[in-house]
Amino acid sequence: MYIKPVSRKAIYEDIVLQIRAMIEQGELKPGDKLPPERRLAEMFSVSRNTVREAIKALAEKDVLESRQGAGTFVRDSDPEDFAANFAGAILRSQPQLKEIFEVRKLIEPEIAALAARNASPSDVTWLENVISEQEEAAKKGIFGGDLDQLFHEILAEASGNKIMRAMVGALHEELNESRAVGLQSKERQGASLAAHRAIVDAVREGRVMQAERAMREHIEEVESIVFSAK
Repeated sequence: MYIKPVSRKAIYEDIVLQIRAMIEQGELKPGDKLPPERRLAEMFSVSRNTVREAIKALAEKDVLESRQGAGTFVRDSDPEDFAANFAGAILRSQPQLKEIFEVRKLIEPEIAALAARNASPSDVTWLENVISEQEEAAKKGIFGGDLDQLFHEILAEASGNKIMRAMVGALHEELNESRAVGLQSKERQGASLAAHRAIVDAVREGRVMQAERAMREHIEEVESIVFSAK
């Protein structure tokens, strides 16, 4: 491992950049323990206080973690953190409903396609049970927004992609708002249920393209209903 002595300007930032580069290049991997502060100070030709500043900065960015009595380690990459940061950026921008539908059309058809590849029989059974509950709720005139959200979360789980699953969870409130607007009548609930059945049929049979298309058409239909009602 090559370490170059750092310059005297912005010293700890230089160390931060070098450690990040080591991680990106695979010299340091998730779970690896860094050398002790004293050794790092010698390697970088800086004081131990400067090393502490760099470690603190990287820990605040969730790149490193300090474990009391054990040392400093490269943090495992957490897809939920990635998704939460991504979703947080979206929510802070205060998106319009149209933008939420655009996000759904980017994410959810791919989730359906992945579910068609990866869903287990128990995933399919779970999805079918939710549809049955939605049908019962519709008969009783119950809105069923929570069940609609559950359907999409189970589908994301069935995709086998942790980042996709975490993104759906992190965007729950904004995505749920767009779904809720599309379920305000029996006709809309019926259309949503029919679309869900088509998606599950494609997932059960492993038809990837059909699952993706069914989800895209579902979202586009809801989008059309929502904006025609405005």
